Amino acid sequence: LHESMTKLQDMLEIASSYVDSVVDGSTPADDAIGRKIADALSGVPRIRPESFEKMFNESLQDLLMVTYLSNLTRTQLGLAEKINESLDKNLK
Repeated sequence: LHESMTKLQDMLEIASSYVDSVVDGSTPADDAIGRKIADALSGVPRIRPESFEKMFNESLQDLLMVTYLSNLTRTQLGLAEKINESLDKNLK
């Protein structure tokens, strides 16, 4: 996840640098590139950074809770199997 976010940030910085250079006149405008940037940005929902961070953290907490509960269930099943095996040996 960290690697993907870093790569995304790098690509956004490249696009931002290109737009800045076109705006200040140091790079000639290319309509095709401008359309591709506009198409890419139009697909991104406008969310305040605080809202995005809150949603991301809640989603991450949910994922961690599910992982914890699945590990707890796996451990409980393993203990139940060992107890049942032990009881079966003692009853025979």
